Amino acid sequence: MTPTTKRENSKRGKGIFSATGPQSRFILFLIFLLVLYTLLLRIFQKLAAIVELPVFLPIALVTLLAFIGLAGTLYSHRFVGPMVRIRKTLEQVAAGDCSVTLRLRDADDPMLKDLVRTIGDLCEQTRQSHSLVQDLARELFGDMTALQENIRKGASVGDLLRQAEALQKKQAALDTAVQSLGT
Repeated sequence: MTPTTKRENSKRGKGIFSATGPQSRFILFLIFLLVLYTLLLRIFQKLAAIVELPVFLPIALVTLLAFIGLAGTLYSHRFVGPMVRIRKTLEQVAAGDCSVTLRLRDADDPMLKDLVRTIGDLCEQTRQSHSLVQDLARELFGDMTALQENIRKGASVGDLLRQAEALQKKQAALDTAVQSLGT
């Protein structure tokens, strides 16, 4: 196995365990939720025994539904909100608008922040590539105009060849920039 292959293999994800940070936070959140609900259930159970309330089970189920609904809403808010903003930004980028900026709240998930940073880097690189293509195209057009003018004036063959070589180099640079954009 070559050193490059070993390096490439070490960079691959580790399947389900590649996102252990968010997974462990979510598992800890669920454990905390279950412990808190168990305490609430014990309190209601003791209350039902004191008051001799026969409707303990319906009260416990309604409390469970309300508790899970509230906790689920609060926890999912940290993921759903950022994901909606990320999706809208990616739709704008796919439509060709790379002038978008995306920021997340401090409380949002760190993995989502990394994703947003990567999207920002992609947009910045695309903006730079577009700018480079426009600049090179402008220069190429100007140089072609100058070459045409020199041909009309009857410039020497050596001068014309030098200008033609410079145009070919700029054309190669423009081709490279256009290929980097994927068009």
